[in-house]
Amino acid sequence: MRRNVTAAAMATALVAGSMLVTGAGTAQARDGDGAAADTDSAIVAAAAKTAPLTALADALGEQGRSDAYAGIYGNLSVDEGAGTVTLYVTDLRDGQKLIAAAKGAHPGIDSGLAKLASAKYAKKDLDAQADRLIELGASGVTAGSVYSVAVNPDGSGLTVAGKSDKLDSIRGAIATGFAADLTAAPVTVEAGDPVTAASWRWNDSAPFIGGDVLVGSAHTSGGTNLCTSGLVLDGANGGDLVTAAHCFRNGTDVYGEGDSVGDFYGTHGHKIGHVVNTNPYWDAQLIEVPGSNGSGTASDEADQPAGRWYRVKGVSYSYNGQSVCQDGTHSYYSGHGVPCGIKVQNDDVRYRLPWDDGSVHTVRGVMGHNANWAVMEGDSGALVFSVTNSTDRRARGIVSGQSGNTNLYWTEAQDIINAMGVGLNPRT
Repeated sequence: MRRNVTAAAMATALVAGSMLVTGAGTAQARDGDGAAADTDSAIVAAAAKTAPLTALADALGEQGRSDAYAGIYGNLSVDEGAGTVTLYVTDLRDGQKLIAAAKGAHPGIDSGLAKLASAKYAKKDLDAQADRLIELGASGVTAGSVYSVAVNPDGSGLTVAGKSDKLDSIRGAIATGFAADLTAAPVTVEAGDPVTAASWRWNDSAPFIGGDVLVGSAHTSGGTNLCTSGLVLDGANGGDLVTAAHCFRNGTDVYGEGDSVGDFYGTHGHKIGHVVNTNPYWDAQLIEVPGSNGSGTASDEADQPAGRWYRVKGVSYSYNGQSVCQDGTHSYYSGHGVPCGIKVQNDDVRYRLPWDDGSVHTVRGVMGHNANWAVMEGDSGALVFSVTNSTDRRARGIVSGQSGNTNLYWTEAQDIINAMGVGLNPRT
């Protein structure tokens, strides 16, 4: 989520709450090999416990997305407490073949942790229907009243969340639009909430990493946005930082925060780079940063305790039931630290996201929930990640939107990489 201010409101609108640290940027914090070795022991222990589940889910998802099994693959659900991964398929016998194929491609996985369950519909078919349904929020009698479309985790159909006083209109539009489609899956319509666009990180110096504060021109004329950097990707002229597409105008220069630590006023600090590519569907944009071989950017992220940073190695999709963290700056400097324990509620959601210039864009991503705290405005673009061990993180995606402070929406790292045509920097 962004923090956005017009020139008139800048003096007051971006003041953050109580701050955790009065620290320096990441560049000054690095010594030796730089990576922190004192991550909270409980987080590291939880990461070790769930590592076999993550490896299994990654392998099953890889096969499920392949041409060989896309026709029967419904979804995945990870139960971190029970230590199992449920694979939903439309054909249980072929599901056994999918598990065997995953084991063949990745012999180290524990396929005994996999459970099979029936899905009524294949994910690829539900995805196609979801793409059609979300357009009900773009035009016609239901324009502006459809907030999101989610694929049900068990492959049973779809759920549309909409404006509470427009539910009958939405149901009518669905009945008219899909009545002739005999393959259409059942759709549940329920009242929901709109998704709104949601950074040690202070005035950092090169090399820039995930979790840095970003300041730049908003999409609306005269506005300034504050967001957070997320992924670090390969770039044509060095490395590219990724932040949310709704943050900055294409072609604009992006800076660090030049004010005193914790004062979100939007003053330009150190120049970071230049926005060169924006993709609204995955709510992602590339900031080209000068400097190659790690001098401009590095595939790391700023975490806690203060002054620590961690290597970002590898990318995974997020699956229902898994837990993630996000390193948004405004949450951090407002006293909420690095929110973790954000559990995936639905790993395939399309939602309508308003930008500051009045335009509205369809975004596809994931929704996670933490009843205590997950996100706030100013966290947009931050890295969503899982903990691998005391020194490494695995990229899941970037912060995109929010519904209150407990529901986080993010777009997936692998989808962004595929769409942008570049890989994680360094490639691991």
